[in-house]
Parts: sequence; structure tokens; C-alpha cells
Amino acid sequence: MVEAYNKSNPNIFGRSYSEWTSEWWRWLLSAPTSMNPLVDNSGLHASIDQPSYVWFLVGSFPNSDRNYPARKSQIPSETSILFPVINCEASRLEYPELISDQDLIDHVRNDMSTIVKKDCFINGDRVVPERVKSEPEIFPITINEDNPFGISHGGTTFATSDGYWVFLKPPRMGHHLISFQGSCELGRLNSGASYEIEIY
Repeated sequence: MVEAYNKSNPNIFGRSYSEWTSEWWRWLLSAPTSMNPLVDNSGLHASIDQPSYVWFLVGSFPNSDRNYPARKSQIPSETSILFPVINCEASRLEYPELISDQDLIDHVRNDMSTIVKKDCFINGDRVVPERVKSEPEIFPITINEDNPFGISHGGTTFATSDGYWVFLKPPRMGHHLISFQGSCELGRLNSGASYEIEIY
């Protein structure tokens, strides 16, 4: 069975678990629409700007019909894998009406309170995701001007995030199956993905 880190690990390749979740958001929101992994249903652009030692995976845009992408990805050996089963984020560019840091935090906390499902399976074995907030709780982020998130103006802003995450220690070489699904807004919105992973 693939082993996972937990949020009590103080140092994972130079960062805490929480800091890596902030890096995940920076990575996702900086990618242009044409190569953004979230709108790539095959995994073709999975390798874009991946950091050293850690590989980020993504789910899907929230939807009501449980339509999840099935992706394939090749990942170098000795690389850990981080992904959210379901997560929430808010920035001032996305929500200009949220003026203070506390406004952002409260918005994400309210979204998190509506989560009703957070399932993850690695090679058929259930893995329990951990709830992890961003570190620092309010962090700087740059959103690409050409983004698929409906944010009309990109640029640098401040954000906060929270979510249920899985952070895998480097899997053994070979073939692995990862699938995850989450639901929020009391089941109205759903997100998830499945991955065929080849560690080489």
C-alpha cells in the first residue's frame, strides 16, 4: 500500500504540509487556460511547471452531474504526490466584496461546512484525506490573466484556502490507480478525477 504523510510532519522537502497546499494553489492559478491541468481531461498537460520532489494532481471543476475526468500521467520515481479530494479557496480578485482577511477566511469556512463527501482510493484501498488549511492562512498568489476560472482580471492578490488533502510518499515504480471524489453545497456540487499513474 502507498504510504501518506500527515499534517504533523514538520518538514516535507523543506515545507510543511500546509505550505505545500498553498503552493498547489499558486501552481494551479498561475497556469494559462490552454495548459491548465484542471481543464485537461486526458492528463496531457499534467507535467506543466511541476515543482521538484512533489507532483500535483487536480480534480475537476465543480459540477452537478458527477462528470469526472480520467487522466493518465507519468511521474518520476522518488516523487511525492499531493492532491485535494475537495478544497475551497477565495481571493480578493475573485471576490472583491470580501474586504478583510477575516472576510476571506469566513467565506472559505462557510464553503467547507457544506462538504458532505470526501472519498479517495489508491490501488483500490481507501485512504482517509486530512483537513489542511493554507499556511500562512492568508498568502500571496498570482492569477494568470488568461485563466479558466471566470476571473476577469488576473494579477497578484491575497487568498486563503482549506480542504481535504492526500499527500502520498513516493510510490514504488510501476502502475498505480488513484481516484477521488468530493461533494459540497450539501451534495449539489461535485468534483473528482481518476488517474492512471506510471512511476518510472
